[in-house]
Amino acid sequence: MLSRRHLRIKVLQSLYALQAAREADYQLAVDFIVESFKPDLNSMTPQDPVKLEGMRKITTMLLEENYRSGDISKDEDAPAEAIVTAKNALKYYQDLYRKDKQRIARQLTPEVEAIYNSYLLLLQLFIELGSLSQAERERQYDDPDSNPLAKLAGFDTNQVVVALTQSTVLQDEFIRRGITWGEHATGLVRKLFREVFRQDEVYRAYCAQKKHTIEEDQQLMQHALKEVILKNEEVINFFELNDLYWSENGDLARKMTNKTLKSATEPEGVQLSPLTDDWEEDRYFMEELFEQTVTRNDEYEQLVAEPLKNWDLERLAPMDYLILKMSVSEMVNFPGIPVKVTINEAIEIAKEYSTPKSGKFVNGILDTLSKKLVKEGKVRKSGRGLLDNK
Repeated sequence: MLSRRHLRIKVLQSLYALQAAREADYQLAVDFIVESFKPDLNSMTPQDPVKLEGMRKITTMLLEENYRSGDISKDEDAPAEAIVTAKNALKYYQDLYRKDKQRIARQLTPEVEAIYNSYLLLLQLFIELGSLSQAERERQYDDPDSNPLAKLAGFDTNQVVVALTQSTVLQDEFIRRGITWGEHATGLVRKLFREVFRQDEVYRAYCAQKKHTIEEDQQLMQHALKEVILKNEEVINFFELNDLYWSENGDLARKMTNKTLKSATEPEGVQLSPLTDDWEEDRYFMEELFEQTVTRNDEYEQLVAEPLKNWDLERLAPMDYLILKMSVSEMVNFPGIPVKVTINEAIEIAKEYSTPKSGKFVNGILDTLSKKLVKEGKVRKSGRGLLDNK
């Protein structure tokens, strides 16, 4: 199940992606200026390379000095052509950045929900393996010795797989979310069953027994999931194509799958693992945190700049800077979240995703900032958010 920390990390990843896109968009705007002042080799009018280079420098300077404000300031010393070109370059940059922001914002929720889809795909994979096992056992062989495992117990007789196959709740969820391995992956599942599991010693030993206890059935499923499926290169490639962050999300999908597999042989039957305790509320938190951090970026940069005024900004890790702005955004915009929770989460995220010293650094800056913002009335807490502010 996803925690709020997972959601904060997802927002941080999206902020990092947007920052990279913004830098690329700005460079494209600079390239636009360069192209605007290249000599026209097809022109009948003589070209002055020195003058063109001078115009390029002036126009680039105008863009660099004003692009953050969103408008090109009037400059009586700048040639009219430079001002016009700078404004066109600025609009070009703004259009690119707006599209990138919309694209990344739209991807935020689907990328998180991809974890849940991967979890469902793993459950469905066991059902597919059960179907292949059953088809193989029921097939009539001219030579009884051609596949001795085919006549013995396999995935299709495993009590966990049977429970998954018969679960109407699970089948309804597959239909509701459109979960299917599809024709393009059918070959992968068949290959996994015939070329991998047939050769797996644990599976072969399982098939050699006519009857199994619930514990043995569960042991096979745990082995199949952890030691075979999620270590198979082709399976991993499949999930990586469906989930950009599979290297991080895969472990969570495995834990969710493992939990459901264990529930399959309990009296209550198959229990699906929710993405979060309250996905609607958590999705709002995630989307709003991203939106507010981006929309009020300049404001939060100014707030963060105060405790950093004596700090060499070139030594500041880019990820630390994003964590600080995101944390300030959370303090200001989510009155129900205690300040200490925000700071503690930022510290743990910084330890994992930035430098070894980032946790201590982020702690110090946010502690100073939080006291200042509370005193100025910019951070107002209510409900559970007051727990650590007494």
